[in-house]
Amino acid sequence: MATVNKSMSISFQGVEANMVFFDPIFEPDGSFQNYRVIPNVVSKKKLLFVQKLEKIVQKHTGCGFTPVGKFGIYDREIEVDNIKVNIEQCVDEFADTILEEKLKKGNLREDLTGTEIGNMMLSSVQMGIALDYHRLFWFGDKASLDPAYNVTNGIWSVHIPALVNANLTPFTSALSGAPLAAGAATTILTTVYDQQSLALFGLPDTMKKYYVSKSVWNAYRSDLENSGGGDAGRQMLIDGTQVLMFRGITILNNPNWDEYTTNDLGLIDQHEVMLTIPDNLVFATDLMSDLTSVMMFFDPFEEVTKIKVQAKFGTNFVHPSLFSVAFN
Repeated sequence: MATVNKSMSISFQGVEANMVFFDPIFEPDGSFQNYRVIPNVVSKKKLLFVQKLEKIVQKHTGCGFTPVGKFGIYDREIEVDNIKVNIEQCVDEFADTILEEKLKKGNLREDLTGTEIGNMMLSSVQMGIALDYHRLFWFGDKASLDPAYNVTNGIWSVHIPALVNANLTPFTSALSGAPLAAGAATTILTTVYDQQSLALFGLPDTMKKYYVSKSVWNAYRSDLENSGGGDAGRQMLIDGTQVLMFRGITILNNPNWDEYTTNDLGLIDQHEVMLTIPDNLVFATDLMSDLTSVMMFFDPFEEVTKIKVQAKFGTNFVHPSLFSVAFN
């Protein structure tokens, strides 16, 4: 796991250098390394799929041509949505504070660009953007009435339920709505593993990852610590192991999922488990650099400093059969 505790130095006249600390945020390990990033998607991009051929070998019984089977080719679109960040800041908030020393003088007093305060604002915006991209990747829903979520469609909120309803992705209940009992997390991970499609099962376990909510992570670790009271469980309790595996597959902890489902979506004790390969999760964008390119400028008429970002991104998947999930 990766908890970001960011800080920066700032000095004042007659005062030793001080540290400015930002609220810590949790970012998944590897960030975009746990997704497939597809750039250059201006609006929509087609993915072409060729269905597998099987049972095409037949007995030769003499001259003649007897065709069996045919190529099945289909496509599916990945779509990106327009997104933006618009923030403005008035200098009045810094009046009568120690930060007032960092403001420009005279007619430029309201202009925060190029100042240490402006640098603090840029750092804060960049961290907020990173959090929002991951939040929307998993839980965005264009049908939502919440403007913080109706930006794009997410994996858990839209894509996975649709695949499960169409019987394209194996599913089991994650016993949501109550804390997981002892042994329940291990049972869920086992079921998700055992219900894999042949396509997913046939891939090496080293290619796969479990993506789980914090509730599942904690419950599974407790199961390991308490299993039989043996030396391995006791040592794990002492060491505080942070890298967990199940049947040779790395488990990625996603504490932010629990925060979003509880605080924003109002779902109590929501548990999620997904077994897949990272390349099956698609983060699509027009231009990767646009996602983190932040513009800061001063508006002399409104006398505020403004920050803006304009980009495109969307979420999708490659193969429904390469998911095995538990939720609800």
